[in-house]
Amino acid sequence: MFSKIYEKNSLLSSDLYLIMKHLNTVEQLIVSPLTQYQVFMLQVLAASLLHRVAFTLQNMYSNTTENKLMYIADRMSCHMLKFWWVSDRLYIAMYYYKTLRYTEALSVVEMTKVNLAQPYVMYDVTVDTERYTEAVGGQSWSTKLRHALAWDIRLYNRIIYINELMTEQSVSLQNHFPVMFIPPLVVLHMLEFLCYRHIDTMRAQTALNDLQVLVHHDQGLCVPQLLRDISWQILGIYQQISGEPPGCSILLPTITRTISME
Repeated sequence: MFSKIYEKNSLLSSDLYLIMKHLNTVEQLIVSPLTQYQVFMLQVLAASLLHRVAFTLQNMYSNTTENKLMYIADRMSCHMLKFWWVSDRLYIAMYYYKTLRYTEALSVVEMTKVNLAQPYVMYDVTVDTERYTEAVGGQSWSTKLRHALAWDIRLYNRIIYINELMTEQSVSLQNHFPVMFIPPLVVLHMLEFLCYRHIDTMRAQTALNDLQVLVHHDQGLCVPQLLRDISWQILGIYQQISGEPPGCSILLPTITRTISME
């Protein structure tokens, strides 16, 4: 699959070409003898690369007048975003929002909300070990990934995921951070608010209130200490979008964790 897409041509930007090269390498490694932990790490790497490809393709073809190219890019992007673990479903919700499919985005958000609320889901270092063992103990790593693991949402700052975060990504990139990390529940309530603004303003306000409660009162379970500043920043942005005074939501300097996939 990836080797066919990887063939270099004039339509691929240098960034996209490099990502496709990495995917091609992952594809070759997958068929070699590996331990279950090596397979796990390759799955993590492949997921991150596919997310980047999907949004890069959408950005490349969003303004094209070639309907066929736009349709093909959209189908490929949706396919690459769908088949990963609990928190990663928020990438397809972001993609649906970015392509104005608000109902589809909210459907994914609601499903993800139910999944993240399960007591056996592991996020950061937080997990109910007894429930986790009952739910997925003895299962394959792929099953654990799909049903019981949640990760921070990674936004690579050279890729536009949703327009409302472009300024934050730009500032992060200027501060030499290639990646911006956001807690999954913050992204979930953020997407709820953005989508409901176009469908149901009362539910949009409820989503904003939920985000505010999360950021104000979480004790490090859903919003790790390292990601509190970016969570406050996002809350302030969406309060401004809604026309609501920030109140005690002080905008703090953005601090992000960094990672290099190059």
